[in-house]
Amino acid sequence: MGSKDVMTTFAERDIRQYFSEFDGWNIAPITGVQSPVGLYRASRNRLYHEEVAFIAVSFDPIPENECITALDALPSSRGSRVKKFLLTPQATDTSFVPPHVQVLLMKAFAFADGDLVWLTKKKNARQYACAPAAPAPEPVTTPATPTS
Repeated sequence: MGSKDVMTTFAERDIRQYFSEFDGWNIAPITGVQSPVGLYRASRNRLYHEEVAFIAVSFDPIPENECITALDALPSSRGSRVKKFLLTPQATDTSFVPPHVQVLLMKAFAFADGDLVWLTKKKNARQYACAPAAPAPEPVTTPATPTS
């Protein structure tokens, strides 16, 4: 039995949510390509053409250049509409990602204070606030009117 990294399992689940089998997508990992990131190919047949999506998975706070290079090195087949995607945790700095690569955000992971955190829905999970909460306003009291 082979072991699979749990982070890869969550990434594949997110890919299946973005490229649903109900919409006709077939998803498979790309093997035989030397890459520091996980690469996937999603494809579906349309009436007159085939749609192909190449997805690279990165767990880095700033996606490395090798990730984009690995996507660009993948061949585009004739008669297909090929799009390229980068699946990355929430709050990742994607300012260096070129415009031809669309960014998809993971639902299970995010960066908080520079650390990769798992976004869990468990009852006793630690919550990470995006902004500090504002103090509660003080209650307004009206002065009592003297009675004569």
